[in-house]
Amino acid sequence: MLSLAKNMQHFVDLIVEKSPSLDEEELSRLNHYIWIAFLMIPVSLFACVYNAYSANYILAFLIMLFASYTIGSLFLISKIKKTYLLYHGANFLYAILMLYVVSHLDSENSRILWTYIYPISVIFLFGNRLGFLYSYLFLGMITGLFLFVPQIHTVYSIPFQIRFAITYMIVAFISSWVEYHRARYQKESLQTHYALFLEQALLKEEIERRRVLEKELQHLAQTDTLTSLYNRGYFLELAEKELQRAMRYDASLCFAVMDIDNFKRINDTLGHPVGDTVLQALAQHCKQSLRETDLIARLGGEEFAFVLLHVNEEHARAKMEKLKDELSQLSVPYDGGLTLNFTVSIGLAMLSERIKRLDELYIQADEKLYLAKNEGRNCVR
Repeated sequence: MLSLAKNMQHFVDLIVEKSPSLDEEELSRLNHYIWIAFLMIPVSLFACVYNAYSANYILAFLIMLFASYTIGSLFLISKIKKTYLLYHGANFLYAILMLYVVSHLDSENSRILWTYIYPISVIFLFGNRLGFLYSYLFLGMITGLFLFVPQIHTVYSIPFQIRFAITYMIVAFISSWVEYHRARYQKESLQTHYALFLEQALLKEEIERRRVLEKELQHLAQTDTLTSLYNRGYFLELAEKELQRAMRYDASLCFAVMDIDNFKRINDTLGHPVGDTVLQALAQHCKQSLRETDLIARLGGEEFAFVLLHVNEEHARAKMEKLKDELSQLSVPYDGGLTLNFTVSIGLAMLSERIKRLDELYIQADEKLYLAKNEGRNCVR
């Protein structure tokens, strides 16, 4: 039974999806209408055949008319945007059918019991307000039949009529109350779901913003803002890791320190903005000239450092000589048309068995740099 209900709901969903309406409440009511149609169609067809067999042709015709409209309206769902118009048509035909059932008595006088379906159906279909109004309007019509159709009094006594009216009102009231709380719960559930969805979206946005911010902060913590090279702290951290790896696997490694010759004179005569341009041009050229696996950093001021991996002293010196010559030929534009040339001095130290720590390698390279400065600058030692 549960499997059948699931299959029916899937079929109902397929019909609802064809509706051009975009209103969630309207689509929910359409779901209700299709379910009522599916439940009423077999009942209506059986009642039609039974009354036709019993020679009650008018009632059979009215039932067939209602069933035909219900079935036909399902084919109009994909063509009508205001699907609630279909509900009103079905409600009108069903009310006419019920009034005929009440006014034309049968041998068992039990047809009036079918009227209890009306308030449940219209409240389920139209909602608690409009459905409740239709229910009491229909009760008023039945009361009119009680008052103005003489033969009814011979079948239904006044106490029965009073009890029927009271029980009908109770059914309508309970159905309206249940539908009100169902709709309220659904609305609150949708609001809660939307609030959770919005909160989740905002949370994802905040996480992404913090991730980007964290990445930016990490970049700032690792990078020299002027040259976009590694800063001193992060470079020494990476250099220490490469040193330990080279010592573990007995690999070659070169540590080099570079200084711009007479950089103070450039700042003093041409200004610090020109000095900054020189630093940026030097950094950009170094990144293009050396391998991606080599580490490059600005240690501070005009001093730069390199870690060259998997090179012997001859290759390291050749690379630094080539870099020195390229930088000496680099023309840095300034003041809208003038150019400036500069030179560098470089000291390098190779990892060896007697060197066990990074600071020892750094000190040795720094001593070689001062040696290059004392020997006239623009050279590699």
